[in-house]
Amino acid sequence: MSTMANLSSKKIAFRQHFRSTCLFLLVLMVSCSPPEDPVKCSSNNSTCTVTNSYGAFPDRSVCKAANAAYPTSEQELIAIVSNATKAQRKMKVATRFSHSIPKLVCPDGENGLLISTKFLNHILKIDGQAMTMTVESGVTLRQIINAAAGAELALPQAPYWWGLTIGGLLSTGAHGSSLWGKGSAVHEYVVGLRIVSPGTPEDGFVKVRVLNESDPDLDGAKVSLGVLGVISQVTLKLEPLFKRSIRYVEKNDSDLGDQAVSFGNQHEFADIFWYPSQRKAVYRIDDRVSLNTSGNGLYDFTGFRSMLSLVLAGIRTTEEIQEAIGDAQGKCTTAKLTKSTLISTAFGLTNNGFIFTGYPVIGNQNRIQSSGTCLDSPEDGLNTACAWDPRVKGLFYFQTGISVGVSVVKSFIEDVQKLVELEPRSLCSVEVNNGILIRYVKSSSAFLGKQEDSLDFDITYYRSKDPMVPRLYEDILEEIEQMAVFKYGALPHWGKNRNLVFDGVIKKYKNAEKFLKIKEKYDPLGLFSSEWTDQVLGLKDGMAIVKKGCALEGLCICSQDVHCAPEKGYFCRPGKIYKEARVCTKIAN
Repeated sequence: MSTMANLSSKKIAFRQHFRSTCLFLLVLMVSCSPPEDPVKCSSNNSTCTVTNSYGAFPDRSVCKAANAAYPTSEQELIAIVSNATKAQRKMKVATRFSHSIPKLVCPDGENGLLISTKFLNHILKIDGQAMTMTVESGVTLRQIINAAAGAELALPQAPYWWGLTIGGLLSTGAHGSSLWGKGSAVHEYVVGLRIVSPGTPEDGFVKVRVLNESDPDLDGAKVSLGVLGVISQVTLKLEPLFKRSIRYVEKNDSDLGDQAVSFGNQHEFADIFWYPSQRKAVYRIDDRVSLNTSGNGLYDFTGFRSMLSLVLAGIRTTEEIQEAIGDAQGKCTTAKLTKSTLISTAFGLTNNGFIFTGYPVIGNQNRIQSSGTCLDSPEDGLNTACAWDPRVKGLFYFQTGISVGVSVVKSFIEDVQKLVELEPRSLCSVEVNNGILIRYVKSSSAFLGKQEDSLDFDITYYRSKDPMVPRLYEDILEEIEQMAVFKYGALPHWGKNRNLVFDGVIKKYKNAEKFLKIKEKYDPLGLFSSEWTDQVLGLKDGMAIVKKGCALEGLCICSQDVHCAPEKGYFCRPGKIYKEARVCTKIAN
């Protein structure tokens, strides 16, 4: 017994030392191997597969297609859609980096066609007087930010990760953080779209639809899940370039429920990192300042830098050991180290592009709003990589992204805090991944946009490579997910989440019928639809995949013990706070 205890203490000491070393190296790494193309085809461009940047969809299925097309212009795209429509082939749009977690990119059947926007990557026009930019749909967020700055203009809001294409981020409603002005969703700044959709024989089997702000269809098309056709061009409304001033302040989370909404109204670009098990919240005080304010700050978020593959493997191995031996305290120790390291390095902020010397950090909007340097460097044989790159042994996780309305968010936060009071170490696994990121999203005119002003909770946590293996505090994380969605009516981020979050979700959108009418008009044969999108849009039943162990991966909500892992001690039980929840709970022998 003493030998086992001694061995355990050595393991814990080793893991703490290793994690400390890893976090130090995380801050230093600055180059990597860029991600590979998510579309892979045989040598003669047949028998293709597509995945996402994480290497796995929520149900771990393999998405196949007959072949892939890579148009380099709108004219080529028109010909591709025309030919596929004439042959009545299913089509799906693939992007350069494919960062959506759900199966938005999967065509139905192996005769499907993947249309990649990888080479539709050109800035077409910048109108300085009108302050607009027109780009092709495969242009990345980073390209837009840099091109706008070159013309002394700025995109007011953007997601924090710049490895997204404009077509992809619009289709999933991606956003930054703000309740001010038009809000944080990029689609709110769209003033024009061109969409290539199926057509009739009289149209040559293809139709190019040109939408502007006066067209009521724009509210349906600017968040479309890719089911209306291929976005070929986007016109964005910009603003004159401006600067921002940022500082982080750590506080106790005891009054977070009261502070959360008011904080978003006080600061234009506010957000919050919440560490529930540590009872802490880190507030980002972030406001616009005059362009002549001194400062050349840069935001290079630590989590979006590359890391040594060996370090990534060590971090993952540590996580796997902690999960296997039920080492919740080890995760909590790691979480505290993660938070303290990130706070001491200002989460990747620097005052001059090189070092952090103190707050406030002031910099141009283009240097502050988004980052992702792990995409930058030439091939190096995968010695370094983005932390989630599936080609190396690195992070593998679930990501729940849910928006809770401001009217009920205080109660939701307090319910999460009650769960933590019952199980104080239960959310350390989330805090290892930098806690819960809370962002602000304004209500939208988009038919599939946010229905009211909301706070978006991004929760990232461990996922096993084996779908039949439960995780530490499985029940707590499942209860939070179900509580948000069913008790508080939360809406999903279309590019994140597990299947259960999307079940019946279309009923929460007051303009769902209007969107479905546009879908019918643009693509009456459903060539850009799939079984998955039809299920999400309520056109087919069967969002849940009910089978042994299905609740472990969020494919179902458990109703029987077999949906969990009874052989490993996990049984289907009611939630602890939200009794209507059904979660996989570990029952002690």
